[in-house]
Amino acid sequence: MRIDRTRWVTTGVAAVATVVLTACSGGGTATNPEPEGPVTIEVWGWNAETGRQIAEAFNAAQGEVKVTYVLQASNTATQTNFQNAFAAGSGVPCLVQGFGPLTTMVVNGWAQDITKAVKPSESLYSKGALAAAQVNGSYYGVPSGSDGQFLIYNTATFKKAGLEVPTTWEEFVETGKALKKQGVDIANLAGEDPSTLMNLAQQAGAEWFAIDGDRWVVNFLDEGTLKAARIMQELADNDLVSNQTYQDKPALYTYFDSGNMASTTTQWWSLGGYQTNMKKSAGDWAATAIPQFEGAAQPVTPGRTQPAFVPVGCENPEAVMTYVDWLASKEGIEAGRNKETGAVGFPTQIPDPSAYVADVVPDGFFADEAQAAKVIVDAQAHVIGKFELGPDYDAWFPELQDQWGKAVAGEQTFEEALRAVQKFVAADLDGKGISYTLGS
Repeated sequence: MRIDRTRWVTTGVAAVATVVLTACSGGGTATNPEPEGPVTIEVWGWNAETGRQIAEAFNAAQGEVKVTYVLQASNTATQTNFQNAFAAGSGVPCLVQGFGPLTTMVVNGWAQDITKAVKPSESLYSKGALAAAQVNGSYYGVPSGSDGQFLIYNTATFKKAGLEVPTTWEEFVETGKALKKQGVDIANLAGEDPSTLMNLAQQAGAEWFAIDGDRWVVNFLDEGTLKAARIMQELADNDLVSNQTYQDKPALYTYFDSGNMASTTTQWWSLGGYQTNMKKSAGDWAATAIPQFEGAAQPVTPGRTQPAFVPVGCENPEAVMTYVDWLASKEGIEAGRNKETGAVGFPTQIPDPSAYVADVVPDGFFADEAQAAKVIVDAQAHVIGKFELGPDYDAWFPELQDQWGKAVAGEQTFEEALRAVQKFVAADLDGKGISYTLGS
């Protein structure tokens, strides 16, 4: 189906090349003389711990670019303040922490194409970080690390059951059946959180949204997605998982800590919470690579992110990349070390973050901390980074949550849930005048 793409043209990619704001921080006009001193750019984000500290260290380290870090109250506040500034055409920064999917920034005409500024720096970043920053082959975001998924499992639970840890999703289901005979769930699927389905679909090569010329291609029913849905269906039909909600964290951690759940997929930033709240099973956990699908050509790790972007109208994307590149340097990473806790953020955007992984492996949680560190680094090396979320993510994601919840509850199949979401997306794009076709 093809319809008038007026909204796409006027507020999407075409607008990125034509809209110019006169008051973007650090900007000037082509007719003005070159300013003396460093180029000043304003950066917006909600990093209350180290955002300003990092900017100050950058300013002290060089004299070409000066960063003013404007702390925002939250993700939501950043979005609101940015939209207000953009609509007013004044006070727009030159770099904004990503508060939504990158395609949303492009379709709304907020993010500019910074390909020329990013290209010279590509070697500084991992493949996943570069992929995450692109829309339709062009850079509309700055290279940004995606947090690679891996599997943690309770070694005591597996030892008691006399089972090996599965390495494929197909084995995962069969292992779950064996564990169920002993009253143990192999994992947890919360009824409000479809991220596991999204992760497996991404890992299986799904492409829910793609750009084909002047239209979107929408396909929630491609081979990769249905492969992921079949795994979910077997887990649910055979009652191999629990459905503990993430909305009650104390109860969730108590369940994870009980030994009645054998494994969970996770990412590095969740480990501190496990260490703090899972005292009973501390030392029993091990990390391993996330299971692959049988027949996979090479190991891949699901992972997505919301890259920071350079708004339309900022005339200094090269200055922005000077700052972003410095953040990926040893000096820049060290500048982000929290002065109170001594912790440093795991630099998932660089090709080899192994020098920093010890900072994110919690003491006493893993049976083998060195092995856990290796798994975390390997997950980053294989992270996909890119999973297109289309022009109306804010509309369809709540629908996916609703349909996912019904599937988890056994009210419909996961394939039926995906069909319902695709139908919803089609109707939503029709209503918004966005051109698309449905994949087959």
